[in-house]
Amino acid sequence: MPAQESDEPLFPLPLTPLETFFVLDEKESCPIAMLIELQFSTPLQLPVLQNALDETVKDHPLLACKLVREGEQFFWHLDPDLAPQVLTNDDLPLTTGPAENPQTQPFDLFRESGCRFWYVPEETGSRLYVQLHHACGDGMGMRQVLLETLTRYAQATGDPECGKTSRKSSRSVPNPERLRDRNDFSELLSKPPKRSLTTWDRIRNAYYFHFQRPAVLSKPRGFDSATAQQTLESQAIDSPLRHVLFSKEESASIEKACSNASIRVNDLAIAMLFQTFEQWEQTHRGGKAIRYRVMMPVDLRSRRDLNLPATNRLSFAFLGRRKDQCQDIEALVSSVADEVVAIKETRVHMDFLDGLAAAVQHPRFMRWVIDKSRHMTTSVLTYTGDLSRGMKKFFPESDGQLQIGDAYLRNALGSPPAREGTNIALGICINWGQICISASWNRQAWDAATTDQFLQTYASNWRAWLKRQEIN
Repeated sequence: MPAQESDEPLFPLPLTPLETFFVLDEKESCPIAMLIELQFSTPLQLPVLQNALDETVKDHPLLACKLVREGEQFFWHLDPDLAPQVLTNDDLPLTTGPAENPQTQPFDLFRESGCRFWYVPEETGSRLYVQLHHACGDGMGMRQVLLETLTRYAQATGDPECGKTSRKSSRSVPNPERLRDRNDFSELLSKPPKRSLTTWDRIRNAYYFHFQRPAVLSKPRGFDSATAQQTLESQAIDSPLRHVLFSKEESASIEKACSNASIRVNDLAIAMLFQTFEQWEQTHRGGKAIRYRVMMPVDLRSRRDLNLPATNRLSFAFLGRRKDQCQDIEALVSSVADEVVAIKETRVHMDFLDGLAAAVQHPRFMRWVIDKSRHMTTSVLTYTGDLSRGMKKFFPESDGQLQIGDAYLRNALGSPPAREGTNIALGICINWGQICISASWNRQAWDAATTDQFLQTYASNWRAWLKRQEIN
């Protein structure tokens, strides 16, 4: 049951099994941190932005915590001096390493907060990057933080009524005490699933997950360095994310074609990813890969969680296909759409959290399993839907941009973290009618040009599917 109001201090706060997993799973070369990139057509006032962030973090205390280990258990300890700062490259470089393979900064959660903001000025505006460690928050939590920070910025720079008028979406004020409930899913589980999993289903799923390892995407063979440099020049050097954006016309056509086919954009994204895996491996590994797997985050928030501060309230589902199942594209798309429905109706994604809850009781065994599961998934795909639609409730729109006080936001992009054995991770959103695909990658195995090459192949498969739908 949800935690009641308590006279006991909130901190030190024990980590949940999912948070513990993220801490144990991390390697310095592959920070378990998501990246969000906000693109502005104007500069920002840094002191005002910092003040807005300082006030927001008071509502989201996990962003001002460090880890303390006591025996085999980890705890969050609040330290207001660790609240996130708005950095520039003069304070701490956004990336390290060569421009053709920029590495994101790792975190030391035992010494610092798991959240950083970077401000990057440009000739035509500015970019604001947010790096968030998954142990202290997920995408939905980060959305809360950004909306609150930008609302306070707008109030201080020309829109004092921002967040107070009827055109803005009303949300409950974050309640830090709700962090006690962040691992409580009794409300979600109070109703039976639409479809039940049998014991045999669970045994089969466990065998598939632990013993039928998916392929790790190969490094390109003979990739031309001159072509790689030319590709890099098309986007900002040292950028920690790579992007592919469909035109508004293409995006509208894709959404319409998905609707006509009775599928969701997320279904298409996953199916096209399986197709791209097989094409990639045929090209770079001679088709030796046998099976592929996509990890799909599942948001577990409910209406009751509107006042839950930034934290993790999600689980993971895993969709797999053999190489021979990636040939018939129409069958692939249809089967993925059916499986996504089945995942939601059976709540099979809760098995991942149940497994972590059991494993955390045996810390040494949990460490051993995590170390042996480096090839847990071929790729991660997060579909966030129409970000701009939700933000329009908070900020007025002007010429395809959001007016945030004295600043204008033209795009918001993001990607989940890649992982050792997971060479690319994708985030897909729709902003102002434009489908945007962003990627992070395993810097130990790929570089930025390789990621660009994969994204171009992936986008080409979307376009080929759309063309077939228009012909038919």
